[in-house]
Amino acid sequence: MLGPMLGSVLLLAAGCSAREGSDAATASACSTAVGYRAQQIGGRTVALWYPTSVAPTPFAYGPQFSSVLAHDAPPTRACGAAVPLVVFSHGDLGCGLQSVTFTEELARHGYVVAAPDHADAALCHTPMSGSSLPSAPPAQPPILRPQAWSEESRQDRRQDVESVIDELLADREFASVIDAQRIGLAGHSLGGYTVVGIAGGWPSWKDARVRAVLALSPYVMPFQVQKTLSDVHIPIMYQGGTLDVGITPFLRGPQGAFAAAQAPAYLLVLRAAGHFAWVNCGHEHTTQACLEHVADARLAAQYGIAFFDRHLKGLPAPQLDRADARLALYEHK
Repeated sequence: MLGPMLGSVLLLAAGCSAREGSDAATASACSTAVGYRAQQIGGRTVALWYPTSVAPTPFAYGPQFSSVLAHDAPPTRACGAAVPLVVFSHGDLGCGLQSVTFTEELARHGYVVAAPDHADAALCHTPMSGSSLPSAPPAQPPILRPQAWSEESRQDRRQDVESVIDELLADREFASVIDAQRIGLAGHSLGGYTVVGIAGGWPSWKDARVRAVLALSPYVMPFQVQKTLSDVHIPIMYQGGTLDVGITPFLRGPQGAFAAAQAPAYLLVLRAAGHFAWVNCGHEHTTQACLEHVADARLAAQYGIAFFDRHLKGLPAPQLDRADARLALYEHK
């Protein structure tokens, strides 16, 4: 299974090297070999994926999931160009490695992707030599009482994302690799709450450096109660699923998050997908197998990457202008 993927990645890396020095538009479209490391940032363990020129080899994230990448390799520009940074915020009790199929694939398309283990990480952790487990998370209001949530709720998550952005932009290895004018956020579930809050859902959380947000089955009800979703003035994509009964109904329809969003905005609903459709495939054990065999994972990644390609890289991304027949719903404005 890993042999064909290793060969294709090596070919991509070779093609990228041949194209270095081309114009920015061509360089930003390059695929690239992926490096991976875990690093301490702001007191959190952060999973990092990034372009590299080092040849990839088989790598196990843990006993159940593996890939082909360059572990602990130095980061490099993709085809000679600085690349966007996307910070990924995991769901409640998840961790920075919970959605490797997406985070790694995004990096393979020429992004630095950083995913911190927030204080609530419990069901999994990002392994790192010498690191300690996250501290106990602060108390939060009940999920079923969105009216009890405010700008004070889970500020620790906002601080984690801000620390990652600040420190990577100042990091001796990553500062020259990241384009500081092209920063995006992605998040799942409570991570969706986190990134929508930073996009403007909570006014005091807003970070003007962030240019686009991808919200995967996001907990947006507190913003709906406070009627702040229209205060998000950057491109946003919401993704949900037909079996995601606790979240997706709040995304769609005349009172949903998509209806309240300022253009450009996108709403994608996967068929027969529940709340954990964006978490690593339970029955597939490599990123390649997950993308090849699980249509929901493939569609979620394709549309999410196209979204960032258009709104961070300035590429046409024509996929965003049409609905794949395998989707239950797709709207854009």
